[in-house]
Amino acid sequence: MKELLVIADQQGGKNTALIRALAIQQTTAAKITVLGFCFADIHNLAGTPYAKLSRNALQKQLVKQRTEQLQQTLKELKAPSKNIKVEIQWSKNIASAIIAHCEQQTVDLVLKTGNKTGNFLYTSTDWQLLRKCPAPVMISASKSWKKKANIIAAVDLATETASKSKLNDLVMQQAKAMAAATGASLHVCFVITLPQPLVDMDIIDSSVYAKNKKAKLQPAITAFCERHELSKEQLIIRQGKPNKIIPSLASKLKAEAVVIGTVGRKGVKGKLLGNTVESILENLRTDIIAVKP
Repeated sequence: MKELLVIADQQGGKNTALIRALAIQQTTAAKITVLGFCFADIHNLAGTPYAKLSRNALQKQLVKQRTEQLQQTLKELKAPSKNIKVEIQWSKNIASAIIAHCEQQTVDLVLKTGNKTGNFLYTSTDWQLLRKCPAPVMISASKSWKKKANIIAAVDLATETASKSKLNDLVMQQAKAMAAATGASLHVCFVITLPQPLVDMDIIDSSVYAKNKKAKLQPAITAFCERHELSKEQLIIRQGKPNKIIPSLASKLKAEAVVIGTVGRKGVKGKLLGNTVESILENLRTDIIAVKP
C-alpha cells in the first residue's frame, strides 16, 4: 500500500481512521492524504460572525480554519512531517467527492471512521462508499488494535464464475497487504452455505451435505491455498449462514478486521451490495475492508 486516503473526522472525533493510517505508514512508508470537508450555506448565517462575508470570503475563511484544525490534530497525534498532506474540499456531498477523488487519482485504500453505538451503524456516506467507491474502503470501528492482531479474509470458494474467483484473489491480496502492514495474523474463512429449507424439513442431513460439498470442492480449495500460500491452519471452513458464521468467527478470534468482497450495482439494485453481504457487515463489530472487482 503506497497511497492512503483518510477521510478526516469532524472536530472532536476520535480520529480512528487516521490513527490506523499512521500505523500502516510506519511499516509501509505509504503517503497519506487527509481529506477534510467543510460547507456552509451563506443564507443560513444570519446572526453569526460570518454573516457579512461574501460567498468567496466565507469559503476561504472556513477552509483555512478546517485546515488549521487538521494540522493541529496531526500535531497532537505526533504524525511525521513527511508524506502527509491535508486537503480540504468545499462540498456537502462527501461520498460523491471521495468517489471522484478515487476515480481521478491512485488510491490503495480509503480509511474512514465508522460510528459505534450499541450496534455498528453505518452512515449514508459509509454505505455509498462501500457500494460505489472504486478503491478498497476501510470503515474503522472505535476500538484500538491489539499488538497480536487477527485479520479474517472472507472468500467464496464455491463460486463457479470467473469474476467472483477474481474477487476472491483481490480479497486475499488486500488481506495479505494489511496483515503485512500491521503484523497481524491472517485467517481465511469459507462458509459452505446450506439449502436451509431442505435442512429444516429433514430432507437432507446438514453434516452429510457439508461433507460432500467440501469433498467436491477440494480441488478448488487446494488450488486456492497453493496459489495464496495458505497453511491448513489458516483456512477455516464452516457450514451455515455466512451472515451468522463470519461475525461469530470474528468475535471468537477477536479479529481486528474482516476483509470482504463486494459487488457494486447500478440502478435500483445499486442501493444494495447484496442481502448476504449487507447482513454480514451489519453484524460485524470489527473494522471492515470492502474490496470490489
